[in-house]
Amino acid sequence: MTLPDPVNIVLVVAACTLLAGLSYARKVLDLQGSAVGFLMGLVIGLFGSLFWLALLLVFLVTAFVATRYRYALKDQLGAAEPKGGTRGFSSVLANGWVPMVVALLSFGNPWVPTFPKDLAALLYLTAMSAAASDTIASELGVLSGRTYLITTGKPCRPGTNGGVSALGTSAALAAALYTSVTGWLVLMIFTDQLAGFPVWFIAVPVVMGFAGCQIDSLLGALFENRGMLNKDRVNILSIGAATLLALALASAVGW
Repeated sequence: MTLPDPVNIVLVVAACTLLAGLSYARKVLDLQGSAVGFLMGLVIGLFGSLFWLALLLVFLVTAFVATRYRYALKDQLGAAEPKGGTRGFSSVLANGWVPMVVALLSFGNPWVPTFPKDLAALLYLTAMSAAASDTIASELGVLSGRTYLITTGKPCRPGTNGGVSALGTSAALAAALYTSVTGWLVLMIFTDQLAGFPVWFIAVPVVMGFAGCQIDSLLGALFENRGMLNKDRVNILSIGAATLLALALASAVGW
């Protein structure tokens, strides 16, 4: 088992401390959310990559901007995140659980099977794409005047679990594309983790990230509205499903 590089440990700890401190100071996360985010960041940075941690920062900034966008109107509509948009530990866990597990499974150890680093990087990127796609779709979709339940096609109130709209769907695709392209460029330029994949494989995190958002809507309509699942569990399941679909596709084509 190869231990993390000492220099990388120092950089990751410093980066996580800075991110947690800024997240709390800027009210992106509350105190518990910042603490959990710090711990998850350590796992992702130490067992995954320092650049994976950078992609987590991209997600946090994007989610923060989308959450604060026209917040007063969202609040009037009853569809705004509570506490002024400041997210807590449950939201951090819901969006970061799958990426953290992928990071753990990317680090060679003698106890459980692990993924090659290049495949793990693809899966991590897919998980972040799915998280971003769902978050941005939710934050912008509630501003749409026309929302329909994904299971029936019937009109519903914006913010309803399982509600979809043209604005929200467009935002979901844009977020999946933005997150995937940004992540792909960062990992291609600063690491060799994606060198084994052809360039067209960037479509995997884009398509699966977007698919994860749609799975989230389906689970919301079928189970969350009936009290069988809560929002955080729906997020974990949808991000996990998108990541498993990416794994299945990569395996099917021989990577």
